[in-house]
Amino acid sequence: MTEMWSFQRAAGAFLVISVLPLAIGVYLFLSRNGIQGGVSRSSALFAWERGSFLTAVVLTAVGLMLLEGAIQETDGRVLARVGASAYSLGAVLLVAAEAMSLAENATYSYPLIVIYVVLAFLGQAAIGGALLQSNLSPVWIGWTTVVWNLGLLIVLLIVTPGDIYYPFAHHLMPLLIGIPLLWRG
Repeated sequence: MTEMWSFQRAAGAFLVISVLPLAIGVYLFLSRNGIQGGVSRSSALFAWERGSFLTAVVLTAVGLMLLEGAIQETDGRVLARVGASAYSLGAVLLVAAEAMSLAENATYSYPLIVIYVVLAFLGQAAIGGALLQSNLSPVWIGWTTVVWNLGLLIVLLIVTPGDIYYPFAHHLMPLLIGIPLLWRG
């Protein structure tokens, strides 16, 4: 039981801390007017922006893997394993795609990012289902995680099918999951 509590606290810490580099990346993106396709003032700032997003994704993947460890002794173990694995696979693809965007004469690999987005949403929805089965967090957090991820995936595919990559969308639910884990752990 002590091991499960240490997994909970570590998972909570990684999930909460992942929001810090995300905030830096969002700030840098918005400061260059990235929504309208604005170009960064320097390649170094662009690298910081993309690197911040990548750091957030990697920290979230580690947090979800640790959460999967905390859920292993509950009924949610299968969904937790599927969810953490799906998100982590997507994270690897995103790291590759974003790293390619940093190269000189970069070829932007949007298809890899789309795969990340789909895997991230589906993986986090599975984590929400695992939380419902595990009683590790309040029921409303599990349901909110499932509905947010499946609902937003569907909405983005319908409303903005040409651009479904909004990094903040993949870090709100991990933050919501992480706070009580850190608090209780």
